[in-house]
Amino acid sequence: MNRQERIMGTKQRILESVLPLFLVTNYEAITIALIENATGKTRGTIYKYFNNKEDIFCQAVLQYYNSPLNVLYSVEPHDRNIQSYWEVKMEQIQKAYGYLKNFGIFHDTLSITHYIEMQALRIIPWFRQVIISQKLLNERYWTQAVKNTPNLLDPKKTRCKKMPYQRLGEIYNGLYLKLCSMYPDGSFNLPDITLNS
Repeated sequence: MNRQERIMGTKQRILESVLPLFLVTNYEAITIALIENATGKTRGTIYKYFNNKEDIFCQAVLQYYNSPLNVLYSVEPHDRNIQSYWEVKMEQIQKAYGYLKNFGIFHDTLSITHYIEMQALRIIPWFRQVIISQKLLNERYWTQAVKNTPNLLDPKKTRCKKMPYQRLGEIYNGLYLKLCSMYPDGSFNLPDITLNS
């Protein structure tokens, strides 16, 4: 392992260790002593890799927000139909919840994500664009999964009549978000959202 790889490895371990602290603690309440305690590193070591607390926060939050541990992270459906895409998104909830549970965080996954968004918007002005980007991608990906589902909008095969793909995608996305806020108590089956004729 070369020097650059060692530096990146240490930096990554610091970010991974401090992230749970940022997920449940108000930014202003976090001190360098808390960061030292969470990471097991001295402040000298921490400042060797990061400029200040804000730098650590920004990097940790962006890493979390742009990973599947964030239930709002957009996972591309590729050729998956709505059933198999729903299963992928259920796995995402389970992994996100398991990650939080490892650190003794038992809040629902969606509230943790919203909490970190609120914290980030106060510290990182451009974070709003990151949130909007993930939201738009999620809507697009759910719509794509609906489009990948043969006969979903065929009135001879289902009761859905003349409902646009995008609207169905928005509905499934909304149901997924609702389940995120209920996990682990919600149902994991793909909901039937077909409409009566």
